[in-house]
Amino acid sequence: MPTKRKGANLSRDTNKSRSIRNRRAQRTEEQVQEEDTGARVRMAQLRQEQLDDTRAERNEVMRIEQRQSHRFTVNRRRANDQQRQQAHRAFVATSFLRLAFQYESDIEYYAHSKVVIGAMDKECPYCHALKFKNEPAGMCCVSGKVQLPEIETPPETLNGLLIGTDPDFNVFLKSIRTFNSCFQMTSFGATEIVQNTNANGQQYNSTIKIRGQVYHKIGSLLPMPNEPHEFLQIYFMGGEDSGSALANRVDARCGYNNLDSFFARRIVSELDALLNEHNELLKISD
Repeated sequence: MPTKRKGANLSRDTNKSRSIRNRRAQRTEEQVQEEDTGARVRMAQLRQEQLDDTRAERNEVMRIEQRQSHRFTVNRRRANDQQRQQAHRAFVATSFLRLAFQYESDIEYYAHSKVVIGAMDKECPYCHALKFKNEPAGMCCVSGKVQLPEIETPPETLNGLLIGTDPDFNVFLKSIRTFNSCFQMTSFGATEIVQNTNANGQQYNSTIKIRGQVYHKIGSLLPMPNEPHEFLQIYFMGGEDSGSALANRVDARCGYNNLDSFFARRIVSELDALLNEHNELLKISD
């Protein structure tokens, strides 16, 4: 059986314990405060020594981390500077090949002499076309060898829609491509139109991609049974009289291109009459 460790036990009735109890009981208030103060001072010193050791270890760890972080920052800045210098050298070089793969936001690419083309204020002495300063002299008219006739002013209905004198010009200019599609005689076609496929298996066309030959589909002059008139077929639509024939053509053009407003129908009607009066191809077909 292990022996008990000897130590101070004031609860035991021994000469030593009685002496300690008597000495404590005989202390004055000042002695008690002095002993308590001394104990607190000794405990504070002990804690301070422990804190100093812990603080020294913590400071050493922080110094190591700061040194590593500084080294990493310096290396990264050095690598960025080298990359920026390479991009700048490529920027000022003659060739711009693959320069986009070394783009740097702090380089003023827009100020490079190859990017700044200036204003279109150089006038050709022969055809009076306006060009940029670095364009070849004979690019427009081969130094006067090519002479094109002046563009004639279009008929009043179309001219008013283009220059803004017609009351419906806002409607026309806002949907000018749709109005242009109303009067196309052929449809676009290609040997193969490439479509993209997303992750869900759905096909879509972000931009049109084709393979093979591009052509225009004319089709027959008359539609198949129970089929609406399309493209060139609309020009051959008739009626009981010229007014009803025009109304039938307007209905077909607006219906095929989803134009249902009164103003759009009026524009289509005016342009249809204009084409029948001035278009040479329509005069031949008549």
